Amino acid sequence: MSKSTTPRSTQKEDKSEEALAVLISCTRSKSRPLPLTEIAKWLEIAIAKLGNIKSVAERIGLSENMLRQFLHVRRLSPDVQILFKSRKLDSVDAVVHLSMLSESEQKDAAAALVSGKINTIDLRAVINLRRSGDKSEIGSLIQRVCDSKVKREYVAEFVIRGGISKQELHKRLAKYIPPQEIKKLEVEGALGRLVLTQKGKNTISTISKNLGTPLKRVIPKILYN
Repeated sequence: MSKSTTPRSTQKEDKSEEALAVLISCTRSKSRPLPLTEIAKWLEIAIAKLGNIKSVAERIGLSENMLRQFLHVRRLSPDVQILFKSRKLDSVDAVVHLSMLSESEQKDAAAALVSGKINTIDLRAVINLRRSGDKSEIGSLIQRVCDSKVKREYVAEFVIRGGISKQELHKRLAKYIPPQEIKKLEVEGALGRLVLTQKGKNTISTISKNLGTPLKRVIPKILYN
């Protein structure tokens, strides 16, 4: 008895349908199930099976321009691709803009993204500086963008109870709020004034939700409970 075989045309169709299914699942949802490096692989398979990117775009109902952005991950250095594979970075916008830099610059810019020093909007500003003809080192461009950003601060005032010292107040606050996010702590008699960074404000917002306490009461809750 001879073994049954699957015609090559059927195998090709199955593979293309699988690739299209993966692309649909990864481009129709904000929470992509796969990293961008894997999406790029499946897109390449779909293009190879269907002949061109236009055919793929038509099949999944997405623009050619958007699909091409996923392919930019192939222009990244191996080290930077690893960051996307591990999903330490996971933004299509970041892929596109990093791909406009040299490999060494990509590495420095990607590190700044991972650390949170810059975001994708900042990266776009860095690219614009480079395009304008600025030949400064990438680190200098990144720092310039960071320095030019408006530093938003959030102020929380609270009543100090029990004659707690400023040092003790800071100690208690630092148990919940990263010290680097506390810009300033002022004490005037029985009134305390806490100045936080954006991240610091986000932290107390999260604490407020977790404790089920209104935001305006979360500082006293942290200090005296």
